[in-house]
Amino acid sequence: MSKHDTLDKAIGTRNLCIFGLFLSWLTGVAAFAGGTYCVYLTIQGFKPHFEISHLAKEVLPLGINIILTFLNESMGYIHSTSLRWSLQTEDHLTFSSNLRLLSSSKISKPNKWYSNLLFLLCIVLSYATTSLIFLGWNPALMKTFSAEAFPTGYSPSSSSPMIEVSGVALIVFGISLLGQASISTWALATTLIPTWSSNPLDTVFACIDETIPIPIIRRKTRCMKSVHQREEDSWPTVPQWRQGPAFTAHHEVKWVLALLWALVPLGGLWGGAIYAMILKGNKNGVLGNSWTFIPVFTGLQIKETTCPAARCTDGTSVLNVGWTANSGMLGNVGSIFLIGAFQAGVTLALHCAELLVNLSRDEGIFRMAITPKGTDPRYNSIAAAFTSWQTITLFAFKAAVHWLFGLSINNDFRLGVNMYPPQIFYFTAFALAVAIFATYVSLRRPSGPLPATFGHLQTMADLIDEWSNCMFWGHKEDGNPNYAGTSTKLLEMPYRDRPYGGVARVEV
Repeated sequence: MSKHDTLDKAIGTRNLCIFGLFLSWLTGVAAFAGGTYCVYLTIQGFKPHFEISHLAKEVLPLGINIILTFLNESMGYIHSTSLRWSLQTEDHLTFSSNLRLLSSSKISKPNKWYSNLLFLLCIVLSYATTSLIFLGWNPALMKTFSAEAFPTGYSPSSSSPMIEVSGVALIVFGISLLGQASISTWALATTLIPTWSSNPLDTVFACIDETIPIPIIRRKTRCMKSVHQREEDSWPTVPQWRQGPAFTAHHEVKWVLALLWALVPLGGLWGGAIYAMILKGNKNGVLGNSWTFIPVFTGLQIKETTCPAARCTDGTSVLNVGWTANSGMLGNVGSIFLIGAFQAGVTLALHCAELLVNLSRDEGIFRMAITPKGTDPRYNSIAAAFTSWQTITLFAFKAAVHWLFGLSINNDFRLGVNMYPPQIFYFTAFALAVAIFATYVSLRRPSGPLPATFGHLQTMADLIDEWSNCMFWGHKEDGNPNYAGTSTKLLEMPYRDRPYGGVARVEV
């Protein structure tokens, strides 16, 4: 261990997270102040509004979701890093990556169950309000429901959709960011964090430090045992050239996949139920012929005797939740929590999907030890996130799925909550894509004789006998059994048919 350089504390990663935390505080305060001002204007009889194209109105929440995802990821990284080292202090840290909001600490209050529950609630509300801050009013959609039903104070001659800024949604959005920022700041201030690196090698190295209260002790007899064999006795083992998947390595993976796949039939049932209600002539329904990705409204009803719905149009099908219409500020608050309730499952599922990507990332980092390049001595958590196709894919899915959810159900400042079956089906299709992606990541089996670890700290500690910034793993000594381990030099791969395990011979 003396050959290993000092532990990479990843100060740059910490500083970037603190910058993201600062932006979260700033955004939260600005949103809360702006929302309060909008509510004040509404009470005074002036509702802040402006004209905007329909396409811009629908795309605007996507930009907000991208920014929000960045802020949430920054605060989430602080919270998850705090959890990691709190669990290590309690001797409960098994894997380098954990389900942050579903794993709680006994001693760290920012990571206790009630803090995690509050953090999750804030995440749900932050995503739920992105599509509700700018409440739309589309004259064409209004005409579809009723040609005379124009909001008081707005000109029916206006051909452009209008946007009303919802002060209530802005306040809730600000509170949700401030809630996450408060818990993240609390965790940052009260947790002793040896390293901010997401590299599992740095985590293992910090955990085997004999000066900490509960270090991980390396077991020399398990130099060929994978995480899948962690319950087996330390018998000599023949190398496997195809490793087991993350699905069988971590017991929580199957529950994550079940949650992600559950979104698909639930989304299909949701869209099917709304579409069926429209077809059966629900008085608040409109049956449209358009299946465009972005909802469109022509304002013209099709006068057909064969129309099975209450009204038919060339635009997008829509079902209005009648009780939310013309309900003022109270209805606005109710709409936020109604949509938040729908969105809670989506948010939780996408959060849990992080575990699958992180397990795959952790495995990939260590498997570099059997490549000609060896492990990366210049690993940077931020750069790794922006260069990992899996991390980028999940980030894009998070923003896109939440945006599509906002297209599927949103709030019109006059009509109230509307649900759009075509967009619900598109949302379901994206949920299916996320589930397929997660399944692929979970079932993919790493190749090569290096035993799979998926960030399991004890297994990694057992496999590494010589530490350096750039490590190679392979056959080290002949014997009965043979011995495998790490080195600063490129090693030969283990023999395919010979057993490994035991303590390396010491030359006298």
